[in-house]
Amino acid sequence: MDLLPIQWPAAPPFGLNPIYLCPPAWSHEDRYNGQAILPHIILGPYHLVRNKEYMRQAQIGYVICIRDPSERLFLRETPLPNVEFCFLDVPADVNKSSIIPHFNHVNQLLQTAYLSGRTTLLCCSDGIDKSAAFMSAFLMSHFGLTAMNAVTFVQNRRYCATPSPHGYRIKLLEYELLCAAQKSSEDTTMSEPKCSRRREEEEESTMSAMSSMLDQGTRPIASPNKRAR
Repeated sequence: MDLLPIQWPAAPPFGLNPIYLCPPAWSHEDRYNGQAILPHIILGPYHLVRNKEYMRQAQIGYVICIRDPSERLFLRETPLPNVEFCFLDVPADVNKSSIIPHFNHVNQLLQTAYLSGRTTLLCCSDGIDKSAAFMSAFLMSHFGLTAMNAVTFVQNRRYCATPSPHGYRIKLLEYELLCAAQKSSEDTTMSEPKCSRRREEEEESTMSAMSSMLDQGTRPIASPNKRAR
């Protein structure tokens, strides 16, 4: 089962770019709820796991929580039936840490949960900075979006989502280069078998022509720059 294609937000009347920020109807209280960024992937604050009615209605079966080590005391597992928890401790100072391996880890978790058909709640303490950045990284990895377009796409669903300008946004720009290099490598790898088959066909054609000439008792025409002896 492959990921469904992104359903782009409607283009605003003043622009043609479908990724352009087009804020939804939004109120301050909406930041305390969760919003579906993709089918079966909800972005929001961690306190939603304490709302058993919300968890039941949203049919959430998997919770991925991004936290820094200082948040372990209050961002911890809440026993819920048929709900799995995964906590990822990410250093608070992301500029001095290697965040890209964490991006890849969460991408794999989201992919696995999505393919299982379970709805996932991707969250951090407020659902604004850390989890929004990891959601953007998932869009970049699986749909080839740039960092700016990925963040904008998330904001079109959850308007308050704002990865820190001097922290996670810098890491997303670094991740964009990595995703572009990986895609380029994959494209090259896919094109190599075609080139190899083309060379084999050309060699077979040349050998066949030479064999035909020998069978007919003819010689190849001498190059003009060679003197006849």
